[in-house]
Amino acid sequence: MIILAEFEFDFGDNSRIIYESLLPELGEEYQRTRSTLRLEQDTLILNVEATDLVSMRAALNGWLRLVRISCEMSSLHKL
Repeated sequence: MIILAEFEFDFGDNSRIIYESLLPELGEEYQRTRSTLRLEQDTLILNVEATDLVSMRAALNGWLRLVRISCEMSSLHKL
């Protein structure tokens, strides 16, 4: 069974900064999950595939935490 999750985030002008800060995380290899990240105009799109619910929960916890931290840091960048 494959479980799919897709999230869309619109960070306006910060979208590219956040996208670029998250790109290095895609280089990590995991056995039970696969993640993709793309930028369409000002919309950051995160897709996560997992083979089981435990893996999906772990992957989403990690990715959503990274997105939140990147968003917080990019807003500090403008100060």
